[in-house]
Amino acid sequence: MGDYKLRKIIEKKKIGEELTSEDIDYFVLAVTKTIKKTSDNNEEEIADRCQIGAMLMAIYLKGFSDFETNQLTLKMRDSGHMFQWPDELKNRIVDKHSTGGVGDKISLILVPALAACGLLIPMISGRSLDHTGGTLDKLEAIKNFSSSLEEKEIQDSIASIGCCIAGQTDNCIPADKVLYACRDMTSTVDYPPLIISSIVSKKLSENPQVIVYDVKFGKGAIFKTKEDALETAKGLVKASRPVKAVALLTSMEGPLGMGIGDSLEVLEAVDCLKGGGPKDIIELVEALGGELLRLTIGGNREKISESLKNGTALRKFHDMVINQHADPETARELCYGDANKALRGETPHITNFIHSGENGFIEDIDPLVLGKVWKEEYSYSNRNPRVGFLLKKSLGDEIKQGDVWMEFHHQRDEIMPDQRTLLSNAITVRYGIAPQRVQRKLTDKIIYMKNDSLMIEDY
Repeated sequence: MGDYKLRKIIEKKKIGEELTSEDIDYFVLAVTKTIKKTSDNNEEEIADRCQIGAMLMAIYLKGFSDFETNQLTLKMRDSGHMFQWPDELKNRIVDKHSTGGVGDKISLILVPALAACGLLIPMISGRSLDHTGGTLDKLEAIKNFSSSLEEKEIQDSIASIGCCIAGQTDNCIPADKVLYACRDMTSTVDYPPLIISSIVSKKLSENPQVIVYDVKFGKGAIFKTKEDALETAKGLVKASRPVKAVALLTSMEGPLGMGIGDSLEVLEAVDCLKGGGPKDIIELVEALGGELLRLTIGGNREKISESLKNGTALRKFHDMVINQHADPETARELCYGDANKALRGETPHITNFIHSGENGFIEDIDPLVLGKVWKEEYSYSNRNPRVGFLLKKSLGDEIKQGDVWMEFHHQRDEIMPDQRTLLSNAITVRYGIAPQRVQRKLTDKIIYMKNDSLMIEDY
């Protein structure tokens, strides 16, 4: 039948009233009651998720004040256990979070690169939401890789190799574990206060010294306009106090990199860790990593670049894969051999998309179309990690009639007609006697606190 007191709180928000600290505390407590461990260590629901969904929708439709957002963030953080670090480590604990985008595999590269530079990154990450991929899903494309680590395993990983990327532990903000899943099911993913409270509560539970946020805007992002992304970036930085935080506003008007889909993104991440990879991916890795170095042990983006070129970041990634339960042979193949052999699943069908128009320059590749078709095929294939797109051309590239501009790696024997139409129309080419090459500005603004004032600067 659900919780009667929670019903009254939902009614209060449904008519637009501001919730008190006590209301939010009770709501978070009710959320955590949806998880109960049985004797055989399985999860059992004992609270009514319908009420949680109703509350999320009421918040989405009626609004959430700064006070409510801050209270929800703190109550969620306090719903579980905060990490504690030895004195010799705590000043180097940092983390990064992205609001998500199509082809965003930055964490897979940035985390080991930062560890190679001397920082410590106990990244608590998440899974796919809406049309964007999840960091944990990508890593689990690696054979036997485990994102389910106990708190002690995370602490040991930080002490031994300096990094890990894992899901939330049983004791780590259990309220967010439930709300994260419910937001996806109730179409409330894109509401800034819920995004802010979810992200910041996770990051604060790690007890870091510095956090960098990658807040994306554009067609392939949760935030379609730069203005909405900026408001969220400001909220993230403010909600993170007293921890040092900086946010970069970055474009998601086109896909990031060339690979979209779990396995394809892991392969591209390994290429970047070997000193290669697409320029846009490297630019963002260096920008985010440079900010974390600047605010902690010193250094800049050149130090990140060097870790990618000299192999030290790749070695950290190799060690992290082994540390998270993959066998040494899998890690060796992934990093120093045939990376395809280290990945789960079988290669699905591959369909080439060919440019049939005149010669020109690529003006646009719609990331939202690619993200939505990927998610549809990914779901149909029962989460086959091999499903995805491999772009052969990117924004600004010259393209000629007959060029293959994209491969679609799919599960079904044939592409669905509506998918083919959407994908064929996802590319826009600039024609003309002398068409100009499109220039993409990836990073737009930087947001940070200075003397308790919020600073916003062009990047």
